[in-house]
Amino acid sequence: MNKRLLIAAAVACVAWGTAFAEGDLRQTTLIDKPNPSAAEIDAALFPKQVADLKAECAQMEKAGMRCQSVIPKSSLDTIQVTFARGSAVLTEEGKGFLRSVGESLQRKSGVWKSLAIEGHADATGSEAVNRRLSQSRADAAKSFLVAEFGFSNIETVGRSSEKLRDADNPASGLNRRVEFIPDW
Repeated sequence: MNKRLLIAAAVACVAWGTAFAEGDLRQTTLIDKPNPSAAEIDAALFPKQVADLKAECAQMEKAGMRCQSVIPKSSLDTIQVTFARGSAVLTEEGKGFLRSVGESLQRKSGVWKSLAIEGHADATGSEAVNRRLSQSRADAAKSFLVAEFGFSNIETVGRSSEKLRDADNPASGLNRRVEFIPDW
């Protein structure tokens, strides 16, 4: 392999890693349309930039070099799978969006190892209530994907109101949602 290419890849890996090192190491894509295609979900869950970085690092390691890059996780955040205050019941719109997520995951079944679903709450309840509620929301999305698509490698976590989508309005319904983080 060309030595210049390897050096350029190493510099790109380090630069890319530095850009995410200061954040939470996630490249989050927002999809806020009701019925996205599986291809749109594919692009959010498995973005080309992260795939390219993984491929560059794999080439470097194959050539006997160590890739020093910090590869961010990809995630999909949406306001299409939201919940009523105090509820973990999926809406019909939310189920439609989850079907698109499921179709994408089926299409990419050889790419991803597991999926984490994070549940979120607004900031109106106590920490204990929001923790349980956000966990129940993540579990509801998981149950739907398992029932509809038969996936077995999904984990859930309740994030309470740690990551408000609409921080200017902590009681907003936009904060009562789920987020998808594939491990691939």
